[in-house]
Amino acid sequence: MQEFLATSERRAELYWWFATLFSAELSDEQIAEYDSYDVRSFLKSLSTLDPMRPAVTELNEAIARLLVRPDRARALTADFKALFLADPAVQPYESAHLTVASLVRMQERLARLAIDVGAKYPQPVDHLGVELDLMGNLIIRAAEAASADQRERWLGEQEALLHTHLLAWFPLFEATCRAADPFGFYGASARLLGVFLTMDANYLSLVKPARSAD
Repeated sequence: MQEFLATSERRAELYWWFATLFSAELSDEQIAEYDSYDVRSFLKSLSTLDPMRPAVTELNEAIARLLVRPDRARALTADFKALFLADPAVQPYESAHLTVASLVRMQERLARLAIDVGAKYPQPVDHLGVELDLMGNLIIRAAEAASADQRERWLGEQEALLHTHLLAWFPLFEATCRAADPFGFYGASARLLGVFLTMDANYLSLVKPARSAD
């Protein structure tokens, strides 16, 4: 059970980190953190996982370019706006890659779960950041569940969000983002997120038999 709790905390942190990355521009202070021991150690730990190693290497190379980029915060903000806010843009919305029904399904899911994201995210609820943030919350709910049945419910909600939403459209977003990002920071981040989502789906399929072990 302690291993499950530790893994849950780690998974939630990853989802929330990616949510922040794709939801708003990074300040110069946030960019500076990428040169800190904590972030370097964090990425090094991810690179110990074989499927993540090439994506982490690519992101580290993009970070190295970013850290020495002239007026880096302004330049990266321009990248963010050109990629995700301009017309045309790499749309970070599920409904832009699938159908408007995707937005309706996310609205219904949030209402059923009684989760309000409006105060934290001004974007429509099928935004990539919202879906990633929701996954983080579902992971914590499973970790804090008072019974095996409750934990099973929240693990099921995670699987549903991953397969019904994120994995259904993120590969389209990732490919478009990588093709449209000449500097490469957001493209590399999208690649790493894509690997993580696939690995996390595999983890959820494997953790099922252990749910009744406690």
